[in-house]
Amino acid sequence: MDISKEELSYIVDLYQTDSPAQLNCEHTLTLHSEIPSGIAHLLSQAKLTLLAEVAHYQLWFPLELKVNELGTLTPYLNAPEVIDTQGIKRCWRWDNLEIQNHDFKIESISSTGLFLKPLSKKQLRKTSQQLKFILPNKKKISIEIEPVRVSDQGIAAKITQIHQGREQLRAYLFEAHKRKHASLYEYV
Repeated sequence: MDISKEELSYIVDLYQTDSPAQLNCEHTLTLHSEIPSGIAHLLSQAKLTLLAEVAHYQLWFPLELKVNELGTLTPYLNAPEVIDTQGIKRCWRWDNLEIQNHDFKIESISSTGLFLKPLSKKQLRKTSQQLKFILPNKKKISIEIEPVRVSDQGIAAKITQIHQGREQLRAYLFEAHKRKHASLYEYV
């Protein structure tokens, strides 16, 4: 393959870089308050998470970025998912949750699973089912569960879908964790 001198010159010009401009000593940082529209759209649609570690817990905060009409970016943190990194304590498990519906009392709950105790002799189905209940803070939750283990004590199930109240459940669990472990959240 033969390349003419003009073609070679054109290719060299494409990849040639100019020497970097000298910075003015008085000017070291430029800050734009506007975000280019292409990037602003991407940032406003991004699903981001901020990780904070407190003792042996990880708090995964959903981070939402909103761009106003002036192009100013504002971050919003939602209630985090709380994870025990040692796997010893489950922050959502303690007595007296006071969560129930007309068929079951919820003994423990997380954003991924729960343990139910039947309030009557009614036999639990061993197939997926929808469960609706109200949290103590009066927020309505509707979930789809799949039984994992059934015993005389109740049923352990994983949550396969949250139809209504995902953020409300996460906020409830976070507030319960803060109450139970208040010392972790004190300002030093």
